[in-house]
Parts: sequence; C-alpha cells; structure tokens
Amino acid sequence: MAQSQVSSGGFYSSSWLQNQWLRVVVQIVHVFTAIVLVGVPFVVRYVVIPQADSATTAEVVEGFYSVWPLIIAVVIFSTGFLNFLFANAGSGNSFIGSFFTQFGLLVLVKIGLLLAIDVISILLGINDDFQADAETWLIVLMTLGVVAVIIGGTLHRGPIKIEASSS
Repeated sequence: MAQSQVSSGGFYSSSWLQNQWLRVVVQIVHVFTAIVLVGVPFVVRYVVIPQADSATTAEVVEGFYSVWPLIIAVVIFSTGFLNFLFANAGSGNSFIGSFFTQFGLLVLVKIGLLLAIDVISILLGINDDFQADAETWLIVLMTLGVVAVIIGGTLHRGPIKIEASSS
C-alpha cells in the first residue's frame, strides 16, 4: 500500500487538515460567500435599481459597493485557501506542486476570476466612471461570478481529481 502524504510528513501532513467539522464549516461559509458574491450584483441590477425612487443608479451602486466587496474578498479567499489545503491533504504534493495539477490550474483560473470580480466591485464603490456605467459592470460581475461558481462546482464534484504533480 502506498504511503500517503499525511503519514509521511510534508506540507499537507497537519492533523487539523483531517478535521471533518472544520471542513464542513469552511465549505458552508465558502459557498454562502459565493452566493453573496454572485447574488448581490443580480439583486442590485434587477431589483434595487428599478425600484429606486429618486436615487440615481450611481448612488445606489456606490451605497451597495462601499464595504461588502472587501469583506467578501477576505472571506472567500480565506475559505478558498483552506478548501485548497483540505483538498490536497494526503495528495503527496508540495504546496507549489499542487498548482501544477489540473485541479491546481483550475484553482488559479478561479482565483484570477475572483480577483477581477473584487477589483470591479471595489471600483464600482469608488470610481465615478464605473458608477456611470454600473448596469454593464453589474452584468460583467454576474457573468464572472457564475463562471467561477461553475468552475468551483467542477472542482469539488466533477471529473477534476487531485493527483500528484509531475514536479
């Protein structure tokens, strides 16, 4: 029987990576945060803006995007990092080697999408040009968010499996 990374030491050998309760809580927080990440632009674009009385689209967007993007960014990246560690526990990979697998490369694509979402969200809260074209940027945010969620679903439940990297 092959010896696993957990029993042989290495980066992913910490016993806390085997804690099932921690895995469940982190996954729930991560999924809830992803729902908020995709849902807020939808609600703002299709519910709040059409119902705004005298407020302009820019004012509505500035109000919604003043604080939450930073909170979401911290939570989703933290829980995503922990999920990445949980997923690779026992894989035999080094931390850097984990990114040179099909799973790791898709995680990097997902991180790139989330960085784009965070930058656009922050700019919607502070930049007049982004606020002036807010409806377009909200659709961009929804699209990027849906793509990130689809990739996340593939990583955790689809055909993409953790394997040992070739490096």
